[in-house]
Amino acid sequence: MNEQGSIKPPAAQWLEERGVVVALFAGGAWVEARSLSGCNGCAKTGCGTGLLTRRRSSRLALYTDAGLCIGNRVRMGISPKSFLQGALIVYGLPLLTAVLAGGLAETLLSPGPLAVPFMFAGGLLGGCLLSRHQLQRHHRRYQPILLAVESE
Repeated sequence: MNEQGSIKPPAAQWLEERGVVVALFAGGAWVEARSLSGCNGCAKTGCGTGLLTRRRSSRLALYTDAGLCIGNRVRMGISPKSFLQGALIVYGLPLLTAVLAGGLAETLLSPGPLAVPFMFAGGLLGGCLLSRHQLQRHHRRYQPILLAVESE
């Protein structure tokens, strides 16, 4: 409790990932995020964890003015709110525009066999372009931040 008697709000929760600095650039570093490994059964039978372990490590741009060196192990994080907003832009916006375009074609155009699917596909393409523009415009909002440099 603070002086006013109210409970302090909890510290911000982060979606965290660990990685290794593989290259440096002005204003930050490229970090290779290692995926978690699953059990041998997962790797063979193809469950979700097994599929994720087969993918290559992903590289992320980590913008920071901390003095990082190649080989540093880091802990990165993104707020759940930013993650959700990014996911909605990437997946929700194209789907929404596709459904709206298909529905518009269904109500305004004569119900031909190709009008609705073509408008749906056009709406999906337009939504993908709009999504790309939105992410490029606000790309720093959806980038991970440095939480800690871990000792080796």
